[in-house]
Amino acid sequence: MSEKIKVFALGGLDEDGRDCYIVEIDSDIFVIDAGSSLPDKTIPGVDCLLPNFDYIIKNKDRVRAYIMTHGHDESIGAIRHFYKYAPAPVYCSHTTMTIMEGQLAIYDQKLEYDFRIVKPSDDVIISGRRVRFFQTCHNAANSSGIAISTSQGNIIFTGDFIISFATEETNFQFDLFAASELAKEPTLLLMAESKNADKNGYCSPKHRSSSLIEKYFKANKRIFITCYWQNMYRIREIIRLVKKYGKKIYCYDNYTQIIMRQIIAATKTGSLSDTDFIKKEDLLRVRKNDVVVLLVGQSDDIFREISALAAGVNADKRIKLEPDDIFIDVALPRPSFETIATRSMDSVYRSGCEVVWLKGKDVSPMHAKEDDLRFVLNLFKPKYYFPVRGHYTKIMENAKIAVSLGIGLNHMNVFVLDNGMQLIFEENRRPVILPSEVTGVDVSPILVDGKGVTKISNDIIETRQKMGVDGAVVIASTVSLSQKKIIAGPDCQMRGFVFVKEAEPLLKSITQIYVEEVNGALTRNQDLELTKNTIKDRIRWFIRRENGREPLIEPIILIED
Repeated sequence: MSEKIKVFALGGLDEDGRDCYIVEIDSDIFVIDAGSSLPDKTIPGVDCLLPNFDYIIKNKDRVRAYIMTHGHDESIGAIRHFYKYAPAPVYCSHTTMTIMEGQLAIYDQKLEYDFRIVKPSDDVIISGRRVRFFQTCHNAANSSGIAISTSQGNIIFTGDFIISFATEETNFQFDLFAASELAKEPTLLLMAESKNADKNGYCSPKHRSSSLIEKYFKANKRIFITCYWQNMYRIREIIRLVKKYGKKIYCYDNYTQIIMRQIIAATKTGSLSDTDFIKKEDLLRVRKNDVVVLLVGQSDDIFREISALAAGVNADKRIKLEPDDIFIDVALPRPSFETIATRSMDSVYRSGCEVVWLKGKDVSPMHAKEDDLRFVLNLFKPKYYFPVRGHYTKIMENAKIAVSLGIGLNHMNVFVLDNGMQLIFEENRRPVILPSEVTGVDVSPILVDGKGVTKISNDIIETRQKMGVDGAVVIASTVSLSQKKIIAGPDCQMRGFVFVKEAEPLLKSITQIYVEEVNGALTRNQDLELTKNTIKDRIRWFIRRENGREPLIEPIILIED
């Protein structure tokens, strides 16, 4: 029986994170990942971005499964925001389940997922359709790729991966046997990540940091070590070294303690026990040189904590960097965090301790490089190829790799798409690509601002940008309509656009403009809302003429009686 297949992304294309892919087979919808991403400097006041889930909610009765490939924010960070509006079984590993539940606890959310736990290379039936998992090697433990069977062949999504068959960590292995079994069947469409596609060679073994930091664990010194919580592989390396050299872990703060408990429970790290951790009350009772102070965090928060530690303003005053300490940083900063990372490490160097700062040239992020991608492309030999997960330049590099292999892939069957563009397959027909304007799928990001989830308009973003660059002027008064005069104020506040010595003459002129316009409007019985616009225009023109800046201007008129 011929099936109509639609494949498209609600997020994850031409961006870093926010992964959410839809595989729609006739009336069945399979959602692969539902992640969040971090904002860049152009979106001030926003904590994270989510894929637009309107399509999922509108079609909630057809959603058969959420399939979570691994437990990173870019894959699972969004689902907690919309799951109650479109519930369906969630297929994931025990590790991913534990992390998802941990997120609910951290954010104090009351939500119950319908979990269906799968082992990293399981074979399951979802809504009468065979879905197979194959374990991949990534820095999230027990990550998987998936294959969804269709009448036209398998749709294979690699998830994040590198090719590594090392056996020392069973939670971090690429299951070549499971992938090879899938490769015996026709692959209709292969979807593979692009984040590191512009890097030559294989990622392995450069993803390992143990060989770079082990010698410092041999030293008879106290160690401070920092790492992103998402990098479970790196945390596992640290744990192995702590055990090997008979040291003990002291969690830098409560957040680190909570995350470590979750990771140990998620990965079933039985080699660690309570005796391997130092309780807060016992810190000063343990020999200093046996202590490994572990700091884990996320986004740029980790570098703010490093700066606080180096400056001696951290919460726990018993922990202070000293000249005979070793400070090891294995938290590779994202490009948007490089400035704050450098500043934090400058502060650490000033403390006089020995500093070990691993960078991208020393250790590679665990994402597929060129030869990793060549491997899976040659293994599965797909009829069609859809590079996903990354900025446009990385997706293009991924596409070029596929075309260069000589396995029948070319510009006619390798698809470089944008979010919302639908790729449609029907038996004995060429694939059709529909733009989002035709399909009507809204892929505008949803922004999380504090505890709020909203579609913040461009006007609000532009306002925040203007405040960040040019500052703000707020001027307010109370007026009496019956007396036709200002009875309180005006009070003018200027922030972020003028030096103190320049403020007084500007303040007087701005106040004068405001008073003139308000008094004139009261005399003429003019609409005060229109008066606010006139005030904005006059003050804006005046400030631009005086110092060339364009701050946000907010006149307020309160009415009494």
